[in-house]
Amino acid sequence: MKDLRIVIPAYNEELTLGKVIDHVKKTCPEAEVVVVDDGSKDRTAQVARTDDVKVISNPTNYGKGGATKVGFRYESNNGIDYLAFIDADGTYPPESLPELYRLCKEEHIEVAVGSRFLGRNDGMPRMRKLGNRIFAILLSFYSGRRTTDTSTGLRVLNARLLPMIEPLPDGLDFDTAMTTIALFEGLGYAEIPIDYYERRGQSKLSNLKDGYRFLRVIMNATRRHKPLWFFFTLGIPYMFVELLLKLYSAVKGGNE
Repeated sequence: MKDLRIVIPAYNEELTLGKVIDHVKKTCPEAEVVVVDDGSKDRTAQVARTDDVKVISNPTNYGKGGATKVGFRYESNNGIDYLAFIDADGTYPPESLPELYRLCKEEHIEVAVGSRFLGRNDGMPRMRKLGNRIFAILLSFYSGRRTTDTSTGLRVLNARLLPMIEPLPDGLDFDTAMTTIALFEGLGYAEIPIDYYERRGQSKLSNLKDGYRFLRVIMNATRRHKPLWFFFTLGIPYMFVELLLKLYSAVKGGNE
């Protein structure tokens, strides 16, 4: 695994980051581990500074996607053929990384992901489960390729893909955008079952705001790749909802 870099984006994750790093290093001892402290206000950066871990500290909060991209580009990927990332909140199993790496290296899969909906998923609230299932159904329908988890935070990908799949967003919709591009562009894509655990601390995800961003990523890709499908099915309702949300934001901003 000397050709594998594992990026751990972390924002205020002092409670769980140390354990995640330990598990990643035990599971993938030869991989390069890069922790990106994304402008944290707590002891995340101090926790990250352990032996054989490279730490990058962003001056401000770039967002999950922005921090992950900083880790991807670290030192221009010298000698790195595969890139992985895992969330720092302790909800994902690092033990699944070797199998994802194997799929990319030996079976030439270009994006391999751990699906929370193929394994035991005890850590996700009901509303998020429902939303993620809806997004997976939508993306599978429009792309014509099956996915069960559009926004999983445990992945391995071929490093040469970066120029092909950029630009990717800086926020939590980073994961959904990567899945969407992979499916619409016909890239080799595979899922394996993983268990998903309850997180410690407060989640950064907003069901309404981030859910809308996930939906926008899927629908914008559909509009570009399959415009007739988009306008004949969810195009008009989607644009109506988008208009209402923009009007709501404008009114709310004017009243503040």
